[in-house]
Amino acid sequence: MPEFPEVFTITQNLKEQLVNSTLIEIEILEFHPKVSRLEEFEQLKNHQIINIKNISKSIIFEFSNNKKIVSHLAMTGRFRFSNKQDLFGWDKVRFTFTKNGEIFYINFTDTRKFGKLLISNKIPNQVFPNPLDYQEKEIKLIINKILKSNKTIKELLLDQNTFSGLGNIYSNDTLNISKVHPNTKGNSLDEKKVREIIFNAQEILREGIKLGGSSLYDKMYTNIYGKEGTYQDNFKIYNLKKCKNCGNIVTKIKIGGRGSFFCEYCLSN
Repeated sequence: MPEFPEVFTITQNLKEQLVNSTLIEIEILEFHPKVSRLEEFEQLKNHQIINIKNISKSIIFEFSNNKKIVSHLAMTGRFRFSNKQDLFGWDKVRFTFTKNGEIFYINFTDTRKFGKLLISNKIPNQVFPNPLDYQEKEIKLIINKILKSNKTIKELLLDQNTFSGLGNIYSNDTLNISKVHPNTKGNSLDEKKVREIIFNAQEILREGIKLGGSSLYDKMYTNIYGKEGTYQDNFKIYNLKKCKNCGNIVTKIKIGGRGSFFCEYCLSN
């Protein structure tokens, strides 16, 4: 958490606010082991942001001096926008920007300090950058990798070098609508079923984006304006007690240390 829909939503928010703005001040509010030092951030001072994009779960800030900030939110990282010098809890860095004569602030917050915010010209090297941009070439590579693997389909979907952007929530829902048990081995599937899984994953991610992502009970995910997503109100199987389709009890098991949910009745009928 966050997964592709959350990262995409945040990226679009940041792009809306920051492109063509100028960074005028940086404050380190609390030490974070994966945040660049103040003197490194100073290289960006008085330079414009010319673009913001995401590559899978990474967010890239591109500046007019050819420098970049690469961020990964990991479990609890967030960006928050404000027109004043607010604190949102667990604030690590505050950036001050100006655009069209207005001054505003972006805070990077991170409860558990697993996220990163680094000056880097090294762009994340993803085999499959963004899951909604796959062409037939990428789809065939994914199919071949899954069909040759003895790992479970759930583990394969969570592997960012197999299918980028999917995390536990959206992989559970993908397998549910695909009617595939999460413990199914990749090499026991056929090409038609794997294509269906890929298609369904893309549809689930599109729905997640449309609904602004998933905000769970801890409220660790919101967009940069503090607005929660609503996909959690539309979970297909993830974290549910009863199946929406048949009303039977949902089974939960652990696969690779992650909670996996499925309806035994629906899978057998």
